[in-house]
Amino acid sequence: MFLPVLCWLVGSTARAASEEPPADPAAADLIKEAEALAAASEPVSPAAPAAAPSLFPLNPGLTAFGDLVGQLGVDGEGVRPGSTLYLRSFELDLSAAVDPFAKATAVLAFEQEPPPLDGSEPAGNFGAGPEEAYVDLVALPWRLSARVGQFKQPFGLVNRSHPHDLPWTDVPGAVELIGEEGYTDTGLILSRVMPIGPVGVTVTAGTTAGDPFEGGVPDAALAALGRVEVFGGFGAVDVALGGSAVRHFGRGEQAVGGDFSFRYRPSSRGSVVVLAEVVRSMEGELGGYGALQVQPSRSVYLGFREDVLPEGLRHNAFLSYYTSEFLRLRMGGGYTPEAGTGEALAQLTFVWGSHPVEPWWVNK
Repeated sequence: MFLPVLCWLVGSTARAASEEPPADPAAADLIKEAEALAAASEPVSPAAPAAAPSLFPLNPGLTAFGDLVGQLGVDGEGVRPGSTLYLRSFELDLSAAVDPFAKATAVLAFEQEPPPLDGSEPAGNFGAGPEEAYVDLVALPWRLSARVGQFKQPFGLVNRSHPHDLPWTDVPGAVELIGEEGYTDTGLILSRVMPIGPVGVTVTAGTTAGDPFEGGVPDAALAALGRVEVFGGFGAVDVALGGSAVRHFGRGEQAVGGDFSFRYRPSSRGSVVVLAEVVRSMEGELGGYGALQVQPSRSVYLGFREDVLPEGLRHNAFLSYYTSEFLRLRMGGGYTPEAGTGEALAQLTFVWGSHPVEPWWVNK
């Protein structure tokens, strides 16, 4: 009702103004303000131009990871000389959709070699390079997906995770049987997920460059890789059982492994995770581990891991505390009875940039 009255007032004032100009200048200013207010009150045309498109889709999401580790070694003679603090890695993770059918990821790593605890060498210099660089093809026929490039191969359970994403401060010795930090190589893999009754089955097969274990070996040749994983979710319980194998045609050797995972998540404030893995390396060495992790509160995780290695047993314990999903503090340690040596580790992991995907063992 206010708008018609205002328009009538403006019209009447304008007609009066055409017959006789106002004697008071303030009245002329009032007329101009009323006309401007009436014009502003008119409805906006539905054909108004759309906002300019955002440039963000043209840029990859960027996430940075810092992983600072302190190590303290102890033996029968006291503190070992290689005890020190070092920056284990700094990683830049870039990821973006190439088009509706593909997504590209690159992980650039700056890593410092840890000093040996026996003090034979100082902390190593930083090395830099593309740790991973690959393309995921997500819309292939027959419900297949593919990954092409250099990446952590789907061998075993935790090999696909970077060290800062593991539930422990160190890489299990069984995983190191297939590579210093696991099995990373350049290759092509195809995967398909198939539902079978109440469970799902993931079948993965592919080929790699065959140079994953020692780096620069003269007999590098193609290798074939395969993995089958059966998984299912039953309310608050998730269970998975997998088997992996890789055969190196240049050497005529192969590595095999089996793994099991169990996760119980009744709420976001508590969970239990059980992991087990066994690996037989190319050289015929056999190793494995079993691990238990409990979450007594939203931000605290307590874990135990038993390593079974060619050189003997190793007992490990870890305590993790999250201030947020971007900052984690962790204490850990291990003891090797046969050697009579112990090691304590402190880890600070920080993240900034695009929000990363939480590791699968984190209860969120």
